Amino acid sequence: MSPLRLAPLLRGLAVFALLVASLQGVSGAADSLAEIPLFSFEAEQLPSEMHQAGATVSLGRGEGVTQGQQALRIEFPKDTGGSFVRFKADQPWDCTELGPCRLAFDVTNTGESSIHLRGTVKAAGGAHVKRSVSLPVGGPYQVYFELLGDGLTKDTGLRDDPPSLPAECGRKMIINGVKPKYAKLTKVRSFELHVAGTAQADTVVVDNLRIVANPPIIEGYMEGLVDRFGQSTRDDYPQKVSSEAELKRLADEELATLAEEGPMADRSRFGGWKEGPRLEATGYFRAEKVGDRWALVDPEGYLYFSNGLDNIRMANTSTFTGVDYRDDSVRYRDPEEVTPEDSLPIVPASAEAMKTAYVSAEWRRKMFTWLPEYGDPLAKYYGYRRSAHKGPLPHGEVFSFYMANLERRYGAETPEKAFQNWCDVTIDRMINWGFTSFGNWVDPAFYHANRYPYFANGWIIGEFKTVSSGNDYWGAMPDPFDPEFARRALVTTKVVAEEVRDNPWCVGIFIDNEKSWGNPQATKSHYGIVINTLPLDAAESPTKAAWVGLLKEKYDTIDALNAAWGSQIASWDAFAKTGYEWADGDENPKLIADFSMLLEAYADKYFHVVHDALEEVLPNHMYLGVRMTPWGMTPETRRAAARYADVMSYNYYREALGERDWGFLEEIDKPSLIGEFHMGATDAGLPHPGIVAASDQEDRGRMYKTYVESVIDNPYFVGVHCFQYIDSPLTGRAHDGENYNIGFVSTTDVPYAPMIKAAKEVNRDLYPRRYGPVTDR
Repeated sequence: MSPLRLAPLLRGLAVFALLVASLQGVSGAADSLAEIPLFSFEAEQLPSEMHQAGATVSLGRGEGVTQGQQALRIEFPKDTGGSFVRFKADQPWDCTELGPCRLAFDVTNTGESSIHLRGTVKAAGGAHVKRSVSLPVGGPYQVYFELLGDGLTKDTGLRDDPPSLPAECGRKMIINGVKPKYAKLTKVRSFELHVAGTAQADTVVVDNLRIVANPPIIEGYMEGLVDRFGQSTRDDYPQKVSSEAELKRLADEELATLAEEGPMADRSRFGGWKEGPRLEATGYFRAEKVGDRWALVDPEGYLYFSNGLDNIRMANTSTFTGVDYRDDSVRYRDPEEVTPEDSLPIVPASAEAMKTAYVSAEWRRKMFTWLPEYGDPLAKYYGYRRSAHKGPLPHGEVFSFYMANLERRYGAETPEKAFQNWCDVTIDRMINWGFTSFGNWVDPAFYHANRYPYFANGWIIGEFKTVSSGNDYWGAMPDPFDPEFARRALVTTKVVAEEVRDNPWCVGIFIDNEKSWGNPQATKSHYGIVINTLPLDAAESPTKAAWVGLLKEKYDTIDALNAAWGSQIASWDAFAKTGYEWADGDENPKLIADFSMLLEAYADKYFHVVHDALEEVLPNHMYLGVRMTPWGMTPETRRAAARYADVMSYNYYREALGERDWGFLEEIDKPSLIGEFHMGATDAGLPHPGIVAASDQEDRGRMYKTYVESVIDNPYFVGVHCFQYIDSPLTGRAHDGENYNIGFVSTTDVPYAPMIKAAKEVNRDLYPRRYGPVTDR
């Protein structure tokens, strides 16, 4: 009998044994028997309930066997997006009787480097949760995936919480993405192990897959998390500081090193390759194809490649304190604002508003062991957030431990002086570490330092009409045919132009970010904007009205349209008024071709409007697009963007660039830039490693170097920006709870030595590696 079919019997026996043990008062019996075994891989054949794609699986003895005589060996190939092994139940594995529980397994990494192993549980009723863990070489490691427990029933405002279970339970798989809301995973339909975008082939050995009842949670595991420096009170690690004197000593030592070492020798004034060939100098950054590879050219004509760090600003350094103000004036919004809430600096509340403060979330307040009294000199780093994108608190008071630490670290008579000290140190660091520019979202205070290249950015926000892609993660998509969108685009670009002031140190401008253009994995997600807009009334939707005109021009009569679409629309007026409802699964080729035409017309209008607004006010600077993502990018969008952007931009969170996702680069043949990637770990006091996980700080450095070199080696890419400069707050950034270890510096502004070492190694060889052969052509 298979382990799957044994599960109901074993579950019943386990529950019966628990009952007996409780009646007999047997200590520890519950911990040993409250378990549902699923697979121990002892049969001669692979389990019939197991399926795989992309991965190679086999049963074997030796390394990694933790129960019985053999275990499951899984080989994941390099650079894959669909490589997985899935265990699927004929009837759900029902663990309701266990109460709080976890799916656990033993895993050994037999490869040559760490593996970022991802897991997905799908349950009856449609609930599903994705988690992941980074495993160093070796093992076996006991890993668990929480199914029911404290961490899944509370929204604490963190992307994931510190472990609620004791260390003997093993390594916790960290939630990927946003924490699900009260997901019920007690009736498990499937469990999948997979990898994504790997930089090398990975091999693991898995054994003893089981569902286990949880022990009691760690009492107060969400209380007293943060010390007075914003660090974890739970963990000790090399980065951690214990006093203001130590913080100041570390600063003095670093400043002396920066002054002694200075910049890398092969750099031009603007960070270009001083030792390479010199092209036409225009006084501004531009793009040019040199031989068979794209390049940027700096204002003096030197070949240039942009390697930088994102988010060098104070906007995302604050975290909610659990306090709010009764004074409604703090939540006022000017309808002509051009900056979203998460991109604003720390905005202090008035003294009058702070008099109305009250504790709005006691559970949140308990996370901190220290926050300054309002009369404390560091209370100047309190602020107020009027809204949050994700999380249980819609608005409230925030505090920036990072800004407080800058004052402690560098000393200053005023916040303005502390900020200027930080700006100076930051530029010195970037130059010494070998980076050639800032990435996106750098504080405008750097724009006119005239020491270091930067990218400007803007957002088009306002009361224009919108459409929906069906997956509007960051918000609804704009209606670019609405005249108000064009007006707001010009308002935004004029503000950017006022900030830049035609400065030659500005490489170019990003407008907007990670918009939900569509996901080509399925027709419904690919053409979501079209599918969700066609039913609208053209009198209320400018995009719908524009599409009616396009279709009239193509088909002339409604009968011709009906013949192509297989529809029964009464008239063009009816089509304009009530539109067309797509039937899920209708793959009529003529219909889909028109969907593609309409989606491209929509994207074309968006990029045309933005391009023209920038061209009017910043004609000397490059337009760098919208930083598209794999989950929100379509061929139609890329084609439209390529007609207007000087450089295409993409955010790509994987272990390396790879080749699988980038076949379109040759088709559009445009210079391209990676706007975001990162990797983090959990060994520096933060409970979440970010989107791509490393096993520790040394591994982070190795993975960072691998990723950047994969971009440098691609002939279409002219830049790569890592997200981000500063770690997230331990208790989550106010905007959406991200509490990631993804910085090159900690919340105490202390650099991570392995990351700096890796950056210097990459950057010393940056230009010879990228452009060296050009001189031989």
